[in-house]
Amino acid sequence: MAKASKSQRDLLATIRKRHQKAVEADQDNRNKAIEDMEFLHVPGRQWERWLRSERGGDNQAGARPCYEFNKLRVSIKRLINDLRANRPSGKVLGSEDADKDTAEIYEGLIRNIWNASDGDTVVDSAAEYQIGGGMGAWRITTRYASDSAFEQDIVLEGFDNPLCVFADPSARDPMKRDAQFWFVTTKMSKEAFEATYPKAEPVSFEDDGEFDSEEDWEDDTTVRVVEYWYKEPYLRTVMLLSDGSTVDAEEVAKEGMPEGVAVVKQREVNANRIKMCIASGSAILNESDWAGTHFPFIMVYGESLNINGKRTWFGATRHSKDAQRAYNYSRTSVIESIALAPQQKWWATPAQASGHTGEWKEAHSKLYPFLLFNPDPKNPGEPKRMGGADVPVAMIQEVAMSSEDIKGTLGIYDASLGNKSNETSGIAIRSRQQQSELTNFNYGDNLGKAIRRTWELLIDLIPKIYDTPRTIRILGQDGAEKFAQINQPTPSGDTLNDLTRGKFDVMVTIGPSFTSQREQAAEIYMGMAQADKTGMTMQVAGDLIYKSMDLPYSGEIAERMKAMLPPQIQALEQDGKPIPPEAAAAMQQANQAMQQVQMMAQQMEQDSQEIEKGQKEIAAGKAELQRMIGDLKVAQANLKATEAQLQTKLVQADAEMQKREMALEMKGAVTDMKGQQAESSAIQVGQQAAAEIVKQALDTVTERIGAFEKALADLARQQQQPIIVPVGGGKRAVSVKRGKGGELIGTIEDSE
Repeated sequence: MAKASKSQRDLLATIRKRHQKAVEADQDNRNKAIEDMEFLHVPGRQWERWLRSERGGDNQAGARPCYEFNKLRVSIKRLINDLRANRPSGKVLGSEDADKDTAEIYEGLIRNIWNASDGDTVVDSAAEYQIGGGMGAWRITTRYASDSAFEQDIVLEGFDNPLCVFADPSARDPMKRDAQFWFVTTKMSKEAFEATYPKAEPVSFEDDGEFDSEEDWEDDTTVRVVEYWYKEPYLRTVMLLSDGSTVDAEEVAKEGMPEGVAVVKQREVNANRIKMCIASGSAILNESDWAGTHFPFIMVYGESLNINGKRTWFGATRHSKDAQRAYNYSRTSVIESIALAPQQKWWATPAQASGHTGEWKEAHSKLYPFLLFNPDPKNPGEPKRMGGADVPVAMIQEVAMSSEDIKGTLGIYDASLGNKSNETSGIAIRSRQQQSELTNFNYGDNLGKAIRRTWELLIDLIPKIYDTPRTIRILGQDGAEKFAQINQPTPSGDTLNDLTRGKFDVMVTIGPSFTSQREQAAEIYMGMAQADKTGMTMQVAGDLIYKSMDLPYSGEIAERMKAMLPPQIQALEQDGKPIPPEAAAAMQQANQAMQQVQMMAQQMEQDSQEIEKGQKEIAAGKAELQRMIGDLKVAQANLKATEAQLQTKLVQADAEMQKREMALEMKGAVTDMKGQQAESSAIQVGQQAAAEIVKQALDTVTERIGAFEKALADLARQQQQPIIVPVGGGKRAVSVKRGKGGELIGTIEDSE
């Protein structure tokens, strides 16, 4: 390999000096972060080594147990998964000379970059380290669109171990915007190193601090290299042109001054170029310039504080480790006490156990259906079983207190974990959940700020990478894709969707994903449409309602309903663009047809209401007739009973009179017989008259029952007959019937 130049040797010396400075400034934080991650995820790391050694170590005969009950990991996963359920989402806002269409293209392009790079997975991996260890990180890079293309695409990349990323320790901005340099250390196999840098010696970059693994870097199979990113200052000349725009003098030198435009004034400003080099332990392997004006790294902390002049950061694990250790200690002590406590024993006299000692010795390990003993006159009764030692109550209480300490140090209680707690009402449960969310809100808030920084870096980089005419894919908030042409020259001399011009801002919101919001919105919109009797909601927003539904063919239905929107809304959809005359005429015809349909629908609604009203009146009349018929039938039954009683009395009276006549005739009392006959005849005549009156009343009731039943039948026939309703010069036959369940069943037909 050729000897390194003086500039390369100086650069390598600067790399070593700055890297050592970055490592020493953050070494304590990173060592503790490694301990936190191992405590959280590696079995056996929740006991201090000295205590484990004091208890006999691992896999040694006679060693005391060191059990772990990792409740902390479950609670940490609750925080991480809450971030996944409420992912931050960004929005690009145009400012100054940037227009709305270009801002939408930027936003859609960033979403496509995020989707193509699997950005959610990148952020999720960083969140694991942010919450568990205290710091996560990812980066932005570029790659060629294909092996045969010269166009590049922007992608997001995560780090397997973010503790190998170092920023300038003098940076004070939480997002490291003011950092002057960054480092990324990487371990390569010797084969990969020699294939990538065939002229370089495989010498590892030396470092006193190591945070990638506990193994020695200086082995025979790997080589350690470091990426060094730094700023190179230079003077930049900016020009104010007569058209009000501000341009860089270098751009004018390359592209030329636009016609009819002059320089009003110019000035020099201090600027920085972002440069990168890759170094081994003995040489600079590669150097390049970064297209953007900012470092492409994003670092996010769980909590970060300046304590006594030193930056300290940590995650949710740090202050809950002692509570988890106490829980492990107390649970292990309880298990150990139970295991070592004397077992329950049988107490018997020698006479009782004589001849049966073998069975009694094996009673603790074998399930004998019964045990024999010998009666002992000196000790009447059977052998007694003596209880074993109980676990101290203090140990049980310590287990419960340690479990509560884990919840208290994390701020995550039973209601947030889905466990049953003291809260009984929904409001109380939600209040406790909100308390936990507020306690740990800083993790999601910091992650949202990091994602906002990512969007800022993408907006800075996009015009440098997507600077040629090309067609790109953009994604909407709902994931719908479109294709847009960018940087396309037009015959008028302008540039369509020029991404190299304009200034943009970013806004990030944290909440449920678009899918969850869409499901909630679809439910609300359908409720609004059902409550709207006029149908106006579906007429003006039916396409959006169907678009919000996650159902088969809902998109196709939305497109069809969009085509039937009124002209006014169609004009809004055009966003100020003129509608072709043919389309306007077709829309006008569709609108007139829609109005006719609405008028017919309203008329039918009125007719249906009138029919329904008539049906209700008929139903009320039928109910009244049925009630009257029922009353008459009751009266008819009573009259029939009275008539039968009167007939019986007439027969009895006639028999009594004949009996008296026979008796008087035998006595020869003619005068008395005549008197009795007259009395009996009078009674009989009265009873016959009463019977006749009852019969007449019965006939009248029967006649009225028949008339009411006929009227009831006429009402039923009237209800079955179609009703002719005039509408718009024609007629419709509306036939309405009652079903078995009382529901209205009807048909409406046009008639001549």
